[in-house]
Amino acid sequence: MEEADIVVVGGGSGGAAAAGRLSEDGRWSVVVLEAGGHNKGLRTRVPGFLAFQNDRTNWALETVPQAGLNGRRGYQPRGKGMGGSSAINAMLYLRGNRWGL
Repeated sequence: MEEADIVVVGGGSGGAAAAGRLSEDGRWSVVVLEAGGHNKGLRTRVPGFLAFQNDRTNWALETVPQAGLNGRRGYQPRGKGMGGSSAINAMLYLRGNRWGL
């Protein structure tokens, strides 16, 4: 079994930056633990596919019921896998529909 001097929990942007800085001079061995996978699949790489929930790459959290949403819960996508939420980030513009209420 291999040993490491430092264990970084979470392979998101912060965890990856911390692991990189800690290991750059070679004094310490660093291991990164991440709950998800490698995040190289098509659903992760194509921004529009964020709408398709994928429990392999997204924790798909929800808020508590929100008064401003008539008691509905808000969807909070959170990344699971190397890159964390940065791996599933997408910027999409959806025009509102006032008749859909």
